[in-house]
Amino acid sequence: MLAQSGSPQSREIIGRIAHGQSNPDLQRKAVQYLGIFGGPEARKTMAEIYASSTDASLKTAILRSYMIGGDKERLFAAAKNEKDPVLRAEAIQQLGLVHGEQELAQLYGSETSPEIKMALLKAFFLAGDANKIADAARNEKDPEARRTAVRDLGLIHSDDSAKALQEIYAKETDRGIREEVLNAFFLQGNASAIVAIARTEKDAGLKKVAVQKLALMHSKEGSDYLMEILQK
Repeated sequence: MLAQSGSPQSREIIGRIAHGQSNPDLQRKAVQYLGIFGGPEARKTMAEIYASSTDASLKTAILRSYMIGGDKERLFAAAKNEKDPVLRAEAIQQLGLVHGEQELAQLYGSETSPEIKMALLKAFFLAGDANKIADAARNEKDPEARRTAVRDLGLIHSDDSAKALQEIYAKETDRGIREEVLNAFFLQGNASAIVAIARTEKDAGLKKVAVQKLALMHSKEGSDYLMEILQK
């Protein structure tokens, strides 16, 4: 009822509950409502609680409330400075949900932890940033991060992601990454791209993978190509 009233007095009472530690469940619920209220006072209250708390579940609730309130600045600060890697990954994820692409790019450029880099890639996906994911798929040194970036491109159904995948396949020498590109095209339902690869691929194993993908897609273009092979 206090949350529904939306009055300054209600916000003050909920802020006091959020500061209190005698009832953790009630405290977390109060934090959620502060995120819904929004406004500088609510964000200030949550920042004070975050700085003084050692409760990971409460800090997670605050990060999610920052997301609800669109507070990129505080999410970026937590993503950059938080010592707990789990909380840091949570802050990064929430930053992706508020479309903090510039902040995420800044973090990615200086990050060395493979786990945090994976969290950043997930956040780029949540933000729909196909260009940054494509950059990682082309240039990332960590093979697992590269494979993850390629898979994420397959889940983004856009002309930009399809073009990036085509460019990656054409220049790639790692067979495993090329297989990931084929799988990404499969996830996109992009039969024409797989047919183009199947027609020109010299590696018999990769050509076989392409044909297997087409057999599962039930697209006219793929079916026509399969019939073409059978008639040879």
